[in-house]
Amino acid sequence: MTRPFRKRIARAADAKKSPIVLALDPPANRRNLSEFAAKTIRVVEQHICAVKMNFHIILPLSASEISQINKLLHSYGLQSIADIKLNDIENTNEVAVEHLTRMGFDALIANPFIGKGGLAAIAQKAHRSNVGVIALVYMSHPGAKEGFGLEVGGRGLYREFLDRAAHARADGVVVGAAQLDILTQMAKRLPVYSPGIGAQGGDATRAVSSGADYLIIGRSIVESKQPDKVAKEIQNKILSVRK
Repeated sequence: MTRPFRKRIARAADAKKSPIVLALDPPANRRNLSEFAAKTIRVVEQHICAVKMNFHIILPLSASEISQINKLLHSYGLQSIADIKLNDIENTNEVAVEHLTRMGFDALIANPFIGKGGLAAIAQKAHRSNVGVIALVYMSHPGAKEGFGLEVGGRGLYREFLDRAAHARADGVVVGAAQLDILTQMAKRLPVYSPGIGAQGGDATRAVSSGADYLIIGRSIVESKQPDKVAKEIQNKILSVRK
């Protein structure tokens, strides 16, 4: 029987000795994206446990090309996450899940803003295909507080989103790495994925110490002249904190 996503990525992180999820977000002017993606993955695969792809890759490439990238990831024992922040009516969400599943993604990121029932429906649909769902609880950019930081009923909207994620039996939540107080609140309830390391001001060791289980890192690695060296340095920093 195939392991559920939560166990698959935990196993990958243990095997690679790394909780790093590579955000494969190439610059807008990058050409030959399939070749670029494959080369980057081959260079850093030993320092990461998964790859997250968003619209930088999903929009310009064909379903066949994305499937090939996912097959490459799986050949290295890595997991693949589709970051489309799914946020639509139930019928549309179901279609999206079906397409992402066929392309070989292991998990997808969804927005709890659609409501408790809507998020639960996504999770049920995805889990039937053994695909995980990670709920977007607090983004990493400075303007996140204008939405996710709003108070609803006397408490932060992000806390309501966490409750919706737990109700839907989501496989994890996304919380920006610079939101250390919020990371501390989220810790231990569901696996926490933290973006915003480096380019957006987040610090890997502080995020891990505050409760992040997985670190989503993109530009610091992808745009480096030596991505393998940068990935290894971050990996070693994390390991030193977790000892």
